[in-house]
Amino acid sequence: MKFDGFTHSSAIPSSDKTWDNWARTIHMTPEAIFKPTTLTDLQDIVNLARKNGKTIRCAAGGHTESSLSVTNGYLVTINNLKKIQVLKDEHYGWVVTAEAGAPISEIDYALRIHNPPLTLSSSTMSDFFGAAGVVAVGAHGAKTTLSLMSDQVVSMKIVSADGKVHEFCEITNALEMQAARVNLGLFGIIYSVTFRTEPMFNLRMTDTLPLAKDFLIPSVIKQMFESSDSLQIFYWPFNSFDSGASQPLDQTKDKIWVKQWVRSDEKPTLSPLKFAALRVFQNLSSLRASYQYQLLPKNPELTPAISSEIWRGGPGASPFSFVLQAPDAIHFLSSASKNIPVNILSFVFKVDPDFKNFVTEFQAIIDATYVAAAQNSFPFNSISDARIIRSSQALLAPNFDPDPNAIYCFVDLASYHFTPGFETFASSFGQKWIRKYNAKPHWAKEWEYVPNIKSYLSQTYKKQIETFEKIREKYDPDKMFFDNESLQEIFDGALNHK
Repeated sequence: MKFDGFTHSSAIPSSDKTWDNWARTIHMTPEAIFKPTTLTDLQDIVNLARKNGKTIRCAAGGHTESSLSVTNGYLVTINNLKKIQVLKDEHYGWVVTAEAGAPISEIDYALRIHNPPLTLSSSTMSDFFGAAGVVAVGAHGAKTTLSLMSDQVVSMKIVSADGKVHEFCEITNALEMQAARVNLGLFGIIYSVTFRTEPMFNLRMTDTLPLAKDFLIPSVIKQMFESSDSLQIFYWPFNSFDSGASQPLDQTKDKIWVKQWVRSDEKPTLSPLKFAALRVFQNLSSLRASYQYQLLPKNPELTPAISSEIWRGGPGASPFSFVLQAPDAIHFLSSASKNIPVNILSFVFKVDPDFKNFVTEFQAIIDATYVAAAQNSFPFNSISDARIIRSSQALLAPNFDPDPNAIYCFVDLASYHFTPGFETFASSFGQKWIRKYNAKPHWAKEWEYVPNIKSYLSQTYKKQIETFEKIREKYDPDKMFFDNESLQEIFDGALNHK
């Protein structure tokens, strides 16, 4: 391996030899790990890789649970690329340009202190994700009238295999932008992304805790979806468990955590001090939960007791309703939640106009949880949540649909990492949703253990991949950035089989 200090002065590898993702479910030893801090660094790394015949994949905080970052070549971690600039664009008005590693929290801050104050229209519920990561994999929020964060991007700059910076923008080339929005790192290293913004607004965030049997009714959920700015629906397993009851496990008593956001002209109801106190409480609750969850992989029979205790000390404590500035309401998760490593499977399917299929499948998760418990099996111990949003025009988006008003749900299943039986439990839902709805996985979550998933994705993405590939090979003809076995298999199946 050649590291030419004169030709590629800033392409100096880190002393790190290994890399693990956030949940510690992926461990790799690439040939070299680079931690660039400038655009020049990125270009030098790409030029070095081309000179040495090496491949490149990228990572940031490691919150991708699939193998997308795994490489035997050069791993480029972009966390140190964090510059942010708010600009006035002649076509889009105020926009924010963020380097690849800029966390959402810092983008929010730059927009909040701007004159006039601005905000992203929708975002992920956690604010510690990096800008490029949420775009490349198609991450999303809960806003009912929007789709992926990628669809809020007006342009992006990517260092491709020639070492040059290429800008993608729907105004200059709409089709290429349609491919770049969810590019999975296959066009090169994203250097920066530019998001559209809007004036700062307030949201009334209301948490309710209805019984599952009273809430999981198609007309109820459809009405709430249509009347919300954003909507997120959670199921916490065994949340009604009562060791002192004659029937400690009683599915009919379980509740749903419903989080609804509605735009409000009211002022924020929490002072900065009270909001800070709320965050402290959330952080302490998350830290306590992280210790409790550690007991479960080796003591799964404790799942109902521990899960219900975490529920009662957290979201199940009581309903509430606050008015908050948009970023504070959208990113409701405690920052300490990232200290709870979980396995997450996520699938996406189209919601029927009457919402019956969504209710059927969400109820099925609860039913399966109790069926497993009756057999003294507890593979699901964290949370299931659903966000119901619009379709995307990005070619490789799991909710790609020519109809811009089509409605899709993203359903997550999560358990504390290495929980016995979780993969089998979660995979059964992935298989069922594929069979019933042609569902697709969220690229950033777990999906590769679902049987026959790669051949299925080759078929279901075939037309989009054929279009995407014509653009991809223009920017990476020698497949420098295609060092991912899962993507190779999916693309080969789509392109080489009639």
